[in-house]
Amino acid sequence: MSDFMSFRGLRPFLRQNLGWWVTATSALVLGSLACSTTATLDAPMVEADGERLLGAFVGGGPAEVVFRGIPYAAPPVGDRRWKPPAPITPRQGVQRATDFAPVCVQATQSASFYRHIAETLGQDPKLVSEPGPSSEDCLYLNVWTPNLGGKDLLPVMVWIHGGGNANGVAAAAQTDGARLARQGVVVVTISYRLNVFGFLAHPALTAESEHGSSGNYALLDQIAALRWVQRNVSAFGGDPDQVTVFGESAGATDITYLLASPLAHGLFHHAAIQSGGFAVSDFRTLGEAEAVGASFAEALGVVGSEAVLAAMRAAPAEDVRRAWLAVKKPGTNAPNVDRWVLPDATGRTFDEGKHNQVPLIVGFNTDEWTTLRHYWPDVTLDGFRQVLGTIYGPLADRAMELYPATSDAEAAAAADRWQTDWYFACPSRFIAERMARAGGPVHFYMFSRAVQAPGGERLGAYHGAEIPYVWDTLSVETWVPRQLYDQELADAMSAAWVRFAATGNPNGGDLPTWPAYHSGEEGFLQLGDTVRAGSGVRRGFCELFEELQSIRMADSS
Repeated sequence: MSDFMSFRGLRPFLRQNLGWWVTATSALVLGSLACSTTATLDAPMVEADGERLLGAFVGGGPAEVVFRGIPYAAPPVGDRRWKPPAPITPRQGVQRATDFAPVCVQATQSASFYRHIAETLGQDPKLVSEPGPSSEDCLYLNVWTPNLGGKDLLPVMVWIHGGGNANGVAAAAQTDGARLARQGVVVVTISYRLNVFGFLAHPALTAESEHGSSGNYALLDQIAALRWVQRNVSAFGGDPDQVTVFGESAGATDITYLLASPLAHGLFHHAAIQSGGFAVSDFRTLGEAEAVGASFAEALGVVGSEAVLAAMRAAPAEDVRRAWLAVKKPGTNAPNVDRWVLPDATGRTFDEGKHNQVPLIVGFNTDEWTTLRHYWPDVTLDGFRQVLGTIYGPLADRAMELYPATSDAEAAAAADRWQTDWYFACPSRFIAERMARAGGPVHFYMFSRAVQAPGGERLGAYHGAEIPYVWDTLSVETWVPRQLYDQELADAMSAAWVRFAATGNPNGGDLPTWPAYHSGEEGFLQLGDTVRAGSGVRRGFCELFEELQSIRMADSS
């Protein structure tokens, strides 16, 4: 714990080094904007993609500004449902950018994930708010900047939210960008189409595509948002040549896909993958995705239609959502290898060194699955052994030795450990290995800080626990008891992520040396009750994962 005591003085230093600010002296600029970026004493204004946007001051002074609900693509509604994102038509006059846009249509409109955490910790689940209103018209982003009109451009951090690619929002309290922006970065959070709206593939959709592609709309949305950043972020004081993408869970996994996509080449310069990476285990073909789409059309009741696309696009969003939930096939909310967005299976792209090479932070939480048990709520010994046998095939005996169990209770605990490895630890190591082999700088972490309160021992370092530390937003999670050390850890982690965005290296200040990851050494930094360097990422467990990956890549080639 003493490793972090000197971090208390770091944030004031960062705040003193924020970008330069321009303030206009006349409110008349609201009616006649002479330059692309300026501010009045009452409201900041910026021009982006041909629109004049009116934002809001946040925090304690005019150096903290937010623009909410900025459109980065045309509404994907009507005939644009299940098509790649299109450019916006600029609106005339001054547009208010002070409120968050509706969230993208969710598979399940519920905050049950965080409410379960609150209940486990003995807190009132009502402290967790539900997502806001949803809409298909949801391709918007938000920008926090301390540098509007600044002469020297600041690094940019673009957040891709998680939620299983089925749910999730860009306007969560835990990812409010004000506190990160105070450390000298421009922060962007983006929405993108989810569930059926973001991932439906269908033979008719493929046939109408000039690229012979369908089903990867969510990734195309993210790419469109990154292109918006390239075009416009300098007007907000951000440097388009210094963009970091970071995300958690499905958002982190989507970053893995972006690293494998030639369409995303050059759109970002650093990446942080937090509790994701399981895209490397995804070998879904376009044909397989189209088969899911055919089942969806049947569930929607439009199979017999002569104009199936017109019928699918005319169906109410709620009917579409319900039909998608009725399909429930593996990989439903995931991209596919369409030979355009994704030329090949992501694991093979990394294995062959054909990915986009950028400095990388990658890691996982040590107890990811404790809050994800609802995906497999009733683990039995026989069921666990059957799952290992099905997945590992000829390697199943070794898997059962690594994850031993002799009773249902032991099987449940072993399943938690295995799924943390299978979905998070070992895919993260796989990515780190390939990125390091290609010569890029890689820094690996293990987050192990558990809540120090009754119930915390049941959760450990659960899935998503690191998010408010990276964002320095511990205080908004009022349903999680904290200690003084938690804030010190948040100070350290958020500062490290900001340094990484600025330099491609999280080291500096008083942070214990974070070793670079190299094959064989597998250096990492443990971020927990203490912060210390270590080596060896789940050796044995992840070596078995690698062997199975080799088999699967060979079988799918």
